[in-house]
Amino acid sequence: MSSFTADNNACGQTLLHLVARGSAIIAELLRLAGNIPAVFYLNNKNDLDRYGTLLSDFSYFTSVESFNAKLDASGDLQDRDEEFRENHLSLLKRFYKVFESVYKYICDINRSL
Repeated sequence: MSSFTADNNACGQTLLHLVARGSAIIAELLRLAGNIPAVFYLNNKNDLDRYGTLLSDFSYFTSVESFNAKLDASGDLQDRDEEFRENHLSLLKRFYKVFESVYKYICDINRSL
């Protein structure tokens, strides 16, 4: 009987690949979780006043149009949005990539079943 992890065992190789990808995703999530800038927490009045309107939770998805209308109506808010984007875009891209990886990982698991 051949080993589950043998090169010619497609099921074993697929499982090893999925486990390795899952470990990589978890490692990146842990790295990101440990490096979230304080401004994202809105813990002080200055950050809250400056970025509180820009940073929202999942409620954003239920009111995208009103959020965008508010942003479009205020030049000051647009400037703060651009400043925030310039300062944190690389981190935001990393978060996007890890969540995209989670989505692709789930799709691959479902395809493998």
